[in-house]
Amino acid sequence: MTIRRKIARLIGYLLLAILFLLFSYALLNYQAIKIEFYHEIQEYGWIGVLAGGFLVDLIAGPIGPEMPVIGGLLAGIKIPTIVYMTALGSAAASLVIFSVGYFFGEYGALHYVSPKKYKHYKRIFIRHRRITMLLGALTPVPYVIVCLIAGVFRVRLWEFILFTIGARIIRIITALYIALLFQGVI
Repeated sequence: MTIRRKIARLIGYLLLAILFLLFSYALLNYQAIKIEFYHEIQEYGWIGVLAGGFLVDLIAGPIGPEMPVIGGLLAGIKIPTIVYMTALGSAAASLVIFSVGYFFGEYGALHYVSPKKYKHYKRIFIRHRRITMLLGALTPVPYVIVCLIAGVFRVRLWEFILFTIGARIIRIITALYIALLFQGVI
C-alpha cells in the first residue's frame, strides 16, 4: 500500500472517529443539548433555526430536524419562516455531505472495502436507491450516511434532491404539524 493511500485511509478513519464521538456525545447529553439549542434559537431567531437545521443534518446523530422546528415554535417565530429556514439549512447540509461523497467517490470507498464488495454494494444501492433515500430522509436511520453513499455511488442530482431533500421537507412539515397538534393550535 502506498503512503498516499495510507494517509487517505488515516484521514478517513479520523473523520469516522470524530463523527462517532459527536454522535456519542449527543446521545449521552441529549437533554442538555436540547435545552441549549432552544435557548440559542430564542436568542438568534430565524438565523438560529437556519443554523440548527444545517447542524442537525450535518452531524450524524440522534438529533433530527424536529429540534429547530420545535425551538422555533417555542421562540415564537412565524410558521412559514420555521419551515423555510429549517428546510434551507437541511438542504444545504445534505448537499454538502452529498458533495463530499461525490468528491471521494469510488476512490475513497475502495480504501475501506474491497473492489468486489464495492461492486456488490453499488449494485444493491443502485437497484434500491430511491427507497433507501426515502427511508433515510423520513426515518431515524442515519441520514448523513445515506447522503454520503448517494454521493459515492454518483446518484443523479435531481434524483437526490427529489428523494432525500424532498422527503426531508415532508418530515419537517410533519414534525411541525405534530408539534402544533400537541400545542392545541390545530
